[in-house]
Amino acid sequence: MDQRNAEDDAGCRPRTVAQGALGRVLVCEHCRQVHLQVGALTLRLTPEAFEELSEMTLSARRGLQACPDAPSAASAACH
Repeated sequence: MDQRNAEDDAGCRPRTVAQGALGRVLVCEHCRQVHLQVGALTLRLTPEAFEELSEMTLSARRGLQACPDAPSAASAACH
């Protein structure tokens, strides 16, 4: 039995552009998508959607840094 995955069947061969303890970011020129892998979860995003997600995450990080109680910054108190 052939053990190839669906990405191989579609010609998708993403290359890693960033990697860390949490996961990695890959780019596939075939499907023109950015693959964001966090554990067993993979999000396939257009480059534009990835850029928007990156900007949103950076904005959230700045907001969290401005909170005096950073560990509980997700609470409504920092909004």
